[in-house]
Order: sequence, then structure tokens, then C-alpha cells
Amino acid sequence: MSRLSTTEIAQGIGSEVDHFVYRVPKENHDAMMQLDKKFGDIITKEFGVAHLVFQLGSIEAPMEGMSNIAKIVSAARDEEVWLELLFYRDRKHKEEVGAKMRNDERMGPLWQRSVALVSPGTDFIMGEFSRIKMDE
Repeated sequence: MSRLSTTEIAQGIGSEVDHFVYRVPKENHDAMMQLDKKFGDIITKEFGVAHLVFQLGSIEAPMEGMSNIAKIVSAARDEEVWLELLFYRDRKHKEEVGAKMRNDERMGPLWQRSVALVSPGTDFIMGEFSRIKMDE
């Protein structure tokens, strides 16, 4: 199965992306890194999904009229805000990967571990986005 490289993502190839925003207590940083690496290795190598993880770099609002995402998700000083992106070639690829993930016995324990590592009482914020084709 072919997979999207980060170069292809940067070039705008792939039409579907899932995003997850979540808060991680700073004390869980290393454990979450290890977990995201395991998850990323599986979905990238076996399912052909590009997987990127980011940590929020600043809690300051960039300009008047904007709020920093840390404020929106109510992050405390002892928490980090993470953004995880999954890129798919197209809707069919996304659906195929979803079916494979549901049938993969490794995914349940990885999910349960991630739920245990995020800030207590919080949810993952998730969105499924389709690329908008702009006239060129």
C-alpha cells in the first residue's frame, strides 16, 4: 500500500485529514510520546497514513481578536496542548483504514492507554476535514 510522505502532504496531496486536540499533563509527556510513536509506526507502515504530532509552542494570543487554542481548551500551566494529524489519500482510503483499525487488536490497548495519559476529566477534540479545492 502506498502511503503519503510528509513531502506529499506539504505539496497538498491527500484529500482527507483527521485532527485531534488534547491536553496532556507535563508529567505524562514522555509516556504520551512513546505511545504516539507506537501508534504512528502502525498506521504509517501498515495502513499508509501520514501521522504528525505537534505540541503547542506558545500560550499567548497572536493578535487582538484571536484567542490561543490553549485558552479554548482550558489548558492549565502544568498541561501541554497537543495536535495530532492523520492524513489519508482520499475518503475511500480513510474508510479502509478505519475498518482495519477497528479490527486490529493493538488499537484497543493503545486507545485505553492514551485515555489514561490525557488530563483527567478531558476528552479528545476530534474533527474530520476534507480538502477544499481552490481555483488556481
